[in-house]
Amino acid sequence: MATQKSIGKSVSQEMSILRKIKEMVKTDAKVYYILWKYAPQLLTNGDKLKTFDDLKNNYKTFTEGMTESSCENWLTEQNVQTAIKWLLKRLHQQKMIELYNLYFVKAKEDTNAFKAFTDFSEKFFATEKESELLSMLQNADIEDE
Repeated sequence: MATQKSIGKSVSQEMSILRKIKEMVKTDAKVYYILWKYAPQLLTNGDKLKTFDDLKNNYKTFTEGMTESSCENWLTEQNVQTAIKWLLKRLHQQKMIELYNLYFVKAKEDTNAFKAFTDFSEKFFATEKESELLSMLQNADIEDE
């Protein structure tokens, strides 16, 4: 139940994507560059930031000496790569949920789609350990004694 203080405010207990990435890369410029490059929809007016100059002009954290080329060099840093991988994993999970919903709708009317939906569901809801175990078992060469 919402309290008077929480009306209109986010009450999510999860750390925001922006804060999580900043925790990994430490600077605002790197955060905005990563989001602009890999998930512009997460930025305010991200759909309008078509060029690096648009990004640089929209966020004051970019200094005069920062060029797209120099920012591109950040992509070789381990902490930046870790942040990008984390972001892509989150985006992938979102896409998987969208696929799950599409399969579900199609499965209502098509038996082939129902089979695909059940196969997808098994893998989608399996925990990583279960998936690893199934993968190992499928590749195991078990001989009869």
